[in-house]
Amino acid sequence: MYGVRRGSVLAPFLFAIYLDDLSGICNSDSGRFIIAYADDILLISFSVVDLEKMLHLCERELNWLDMVINSKKSCCLRIGPSCDAVCANITTLTDHVLP
Repeated sequence: MYGVRRGSVLAPFLFAIYLDDLSGICNSDSGRFIIAYADDILLISFSVVDLEKMLHLCERELNWLDMVINSKKSCCLRIGPSCDAVCANITTLTDHVLP
């Protein structure tokens, strides 16, 4: 048996420790931000290109930790004045397109 019981108060804390290296791929100067809580990861970027780069870096780091991103449960959200503008698809390293 691995991990902690679902709903455990330790789960978010242990997840944050386990994924602590993810914070190294961004800093406030780059305009890239990662927020991790429980089993969720939020990637924030000023551009679609940077967001895809962050996604690929996270995928590589998670792969090293023997974890994967579930592309069926992942999506992208654009916020701001150009939120309705059409932009390029964001794809995972395994060529799954995120809606």
